[in-house]
Amino acid sequence: MSKHDLVTTEAAGETLGLDEAEVAELLESGELRRVWNRAGNDSEAELKAYVLGSDVHRLQQQNDPRYLARLVAGEVQEPDESGDTPRSLAESVPRF
Repeated sequence: MSKHDLVTTEAAGETLGLDEAEVAELLESGELRRVWNRAGNDSEAELKAYVLGSDVHRLQQQNDPRYLARLVAGEVQEPDESGDTPRSLAESVPRF
């Protein structure tokens, strides 16, 4: 699964190892974002709900001990929503 894909709520649950209630809880909290989509550009097509693949990817990373170890070690320097990286945050703390 690419992090740019739309996935069904069932597929998101399988990928994350969560049951239906846990996926619903993440949708309610906003950790997973729901997207509504129609097949093609047909107004008569059924409206289906999907989950953003990027949210599933982010939650997978947050639960992966190897990724977390690389993040703590400074090997991964991905900015968060505010544009900060672990390194930039550490550099902003004055030394004694």
